[in-house]
Amino acid sequence: MGGGLKGVFRTLLAGAGILIAFPALVLAACDRCSGGRDDGFVFGGQALALVPGVIGDAARAAYYSRTLALFEAGAAVHFGSYFSKRGARVHAGAGVGAYCIMGLVDLGPGVRIASRVSITSGLHYHGSAAGGIRDEIIVTCVAVGAHTWIGEGAVIGADVGADCIVGMGSVVIQAVPDHSIVIGNPARRVPSVG
Repeated sequence: MGGGLKGVFRTLLAGAGILIAFPALVLAACDRCSGGRDDGFVFGGQALALVPGVIGDAARAAYYSRTLALFEAGAAVHFGSYFSKRGARVHAGAGVGAYCIMGLVDLGPGVRIASRVSITSGLHYHGSAAGGIRDEIIVTCVAVGAHTWIGEGAVIGADVGADCIVGMGSVVIQAVPDHSIVIGNPARRVPSVG
């Protein structure tokens, strides 16, 4: 009997999420007429980021499952967090903590992201030190491999492999190989324990 009630609760929660997300979905749909800009998509995501609790989680899941390139079942985006690029991909079981900003990312299955993490759309989104800030925007996808943990307040600008740990407050500016632990600013590999 308990499993049946949980299923009913999940169905009701998903329905409530769709109802709450509907105005944001309409805004995101208006982007088709805006000449390639994603203002409605970003605004909708930011508005839904402010809906608290499990209802907010359900609304964000309903929104991103219909607007991102991929948002699989079991993924979660918590309070205060949003995506700035429609091309982002979020695989099953991935979880984005509170107050995170996600650019063009590919979050592998089971990825766990703590609070206040930023994942940029690559390292050259605003130019480079050699070329200065430029009008040309270079957007690249940053991939985070399956079952990786990213700690509180980290900033990720380069790919992170599978089964990695990125320490809290770390700044990743170089690709991190699978099965690595990195910490610091800039992030450096440390020996694994045990």
